[in-house]
Amino acid sequence: MIPLSLAEQIHHLVADMPVELVARLAAALQDSENGRWSQIETRLGWAVSQPDLRQKVVAFVTYWQRYSPETTTESVALAVLTASQVANHYRQMQQLELVWTGPDSQVIPLRRTDQALLQLIREARESLHIVSFAVYKAENITQALVAAAERGVSIAIYLETPDASEGKMSFDTVKALGTAIQKRARLYMWPREKRPLTEDGRFGSLHAKIALADRQTLLISSANLTDYAMTLNMEMGILVRGGEVPKHVESLLLNLLERGVFVKI
Repeated sequence: MIPLSLAEQIHHLVADMPVELVARLAAALQDSENGRWSQIETRLGWAVSQPDLRQKVVAFVTYWQRYSPETTTESVALAVLTASQVANHYRQMQQLELVWTGPDSQVIPLRRTDQALLQLIREARESLHIVSFAVYKAENITQALVAAAERGVSIAIYLETPDASEGKMSFDTVKALGTAIQKRARLYMWPREKRPLTEDGRFGSLHAKIALADRQTLLISSANLTDYAMTLNMEMGILVRGGEVPKHVESLLLNLLERGVFVKI
């Protein structure tokens, strides 16, 4: 039987890992010999490419060796697979949370918009989709996006632009993102010729504010990617974790890309 303390460490190790990565870790464990700690650490390291996750693996092996060395590699392999399936089950269950920027609530606890968005970006491991009408002086957000790109996250950003909006947007949103984001992310716009028109020639704006991570976590908010929206305005949104809604939003965005409604900047 695996000691409770080691089971807790296994849970912390795999709780946020993709199921496919955990399967590679389990296979590496099954190919390792009991008590050969350097071999175990090396083979687990081969299974993980991201530096932050590799550090978690090393810390886990160190704990395992120190506090439960009698637990076999076969037992730990089975435990990480089981813990991963349980964690994945709960990730798939939809959870909703209100997100708010404005005067402190005296009634219910609310997450700040910037905190929720930063957490979503920092937790992303595979993909990020960001949709915003305005972008201006959101340095914490852009720094988090750069860090996400550097750990291998694929990033797509959908923006309103001065040219496409014909004056509705007065400043350059692409320039506001900064060169670091421009080099690391795919940027898209909604071309003027793709927008529906009223009878008198008026057309709409790209006004959605969406952040989506790994098809699992979705933030829908009134807040643009601006410092005012994140700190001073009165803004409200909803954070969705798990369930089918985040997957549906990604399918919608990908469909708009395939149909040419969004085009690359």
